[in-house]
Amino acid sequence: MNKNNKLCKLENITKTFPGVVAINDVSFDVNLGEVHALVGENGAGKSTLIKMLGGVYRPDRGAIYFKNKKTVFTSTCESQNKGISVIYQEFNLIPDLTVAENIFVGREPKIFGSLIMNWKKLNSDAKKILEDLDSDIDPKKYISDITIAERQMVEIAKALSIKSRLIIMDEPTATLTGKEVKKLFEIIKNLREKGVSIIYISHRLEEAFELSDRITVLRDGKKIGTKKTSDTNESEIIEMMVGKVVKEYFAESSTKHEKKEVVMEVNNYSVADYVDNVSFKLYKGEILSIAGILGSGAHHLLRSIYGAIPKKAGEIYFEGKKVNINDPRDAIKLGIGFVTEDRKDEALLYDMSVLQNLSIIIIKTLTFLKGLFIKAEKEKSVFDRMKDRLDIKFSNYNQKVIYLSGGNQQKVVIGRTLITNCKVLILCEPTRGVDVGAKAEIHKIMRELADRGISILMTSSELPELVNLSDRSIVLYKGKVAAEFDRETMDEEKLVEAQIGQTSSKIIK
Repeated sequence: MNKNNKLCKLENITKTFPGVVAINDVSFDVNLGEVHALVGENGAGKSTLIKMLGGVYRPDRGAIYFKNKKTVFTSTCESQNKGISVIYQEFNLIPDLTVAENIFVGREPKIFGSLIMNWKKLNSDAKKILEDLDSDIDPKKYISDITIAERQMVEIAKALSIKSRLIIMDEPTATLTGKEVKKLFEIIKNLREKGVSIIYISHRLEEAFELSDRITVLRDGKKIGTKKTSDTNESEIIEMMVGKVVKEYFAESSTKHEKKEVVMEVNNYSVADYVDNVSFKLYKGEILSIAGILGSGAHHLLRSIYGAIPKKAGEIYFEGKKVNINDPRDAIKLGIGFVTEDRKDEALLYDMSVLQNLSIIIIKTLTFLKGLFIKAEKEKSVFDRMKDRLDIKFSNYNQKVIYLSGGNQQKVVIGRTLITNCKVLILCEPTRGVDVGAKAEIHKIMRELADRGISILMTSSELPELVNLSDRSIVLYKGKVAAEFDRETMDEEKLVEAQIGQTSSKIIK
């Protein structure tokens, strides 16, 4: 490859933090007009690498070249000024400012000696950039009033507004629907055609293979290798990522599932504006998925069954008895556990330790002297049992949960639910934001729980997960049951057809 074809190059980069070598002697480069996928398990060093390009960190050793010039990024502003934009998974947008203000924040056009904002030019310039992206977002709307997909578009528009030559995207499809993902892919391909280079980070390997020209794998802070995408396959990349062949990505059931004991029955259930007259039975030891695209009502149905949002109508029978679930406390008392899809805002307390995050749900049973003190040894004993059961990896009890990998964070959330001795476990997006190795572990945990008699009610936006894990799948379309599949009749094509309302019959057996 011609040297002049290189936009960015890192040579023998090393970055350490107290007690941790995050990046160890890594070399990496990006060509002009290339989509270069960067993959690896959580903790592999991907975030540290892109933060050095983004000016958040400076390398301890090694050199960074950008446009054939050796450089050091001392701040995020300096990185942006030289033509690099980083779109993090957690968007860097200001909710109380408009779309246009966010696109040009710090670079707003002014009049009268830079004293007054030139609103007309600000909005027209923002509209022009958004139109170039084939987006009809109103530049005058506030960020707090637009969707996640639209915020993603604003981040891309912001990157283009500073004429970035290199755009780094960190898990850009994590919260998008299938239609929104397709639109994003079109934009990425158009940017590549215009000569913009993109570093694409994702746990979804199928995306890396669809979009990228090359794939670089990191593991434990080291570069394992770079492959031309057309010359490799998913199995090889997975083996490079985890250091072994992942043979059992989806664990097989060790027992033959038989529809005998009904644990929970939902009849004529409705949630205002989202779910309309849904009925189903959940059997002991069964993994039942409620599938559907964004807006189908799947997530709202599961949240309402748990008591997190009110129902409009319908009945729930639990172990043969009619029950009223008005809030999550009622669900927990019955033996229903819930794992949200949003670990960051709804599940984990990032400023607290791993131990505290897991035991907080049963804290009352661990205290004495009217709750003034915690029985520390008992708390650790409960934690250790769950740690061994789920293979949670951590350095010490006091380690803050924020420093765990995504997979281990998810195990903590699942473990917290399991220590309540739940009989039904509701999982929303059980493997969102976790790497391929952790995903395989969580799938194995789910299957083992089902084999032990725990019934699992789940929803997922990943079709392979639905097809390979579910004993049955009920598909919702616009809040209503569109189809039902068992393991023998379920496949990705049928699920997609049902999710978009193209199913010829309501129940497919």
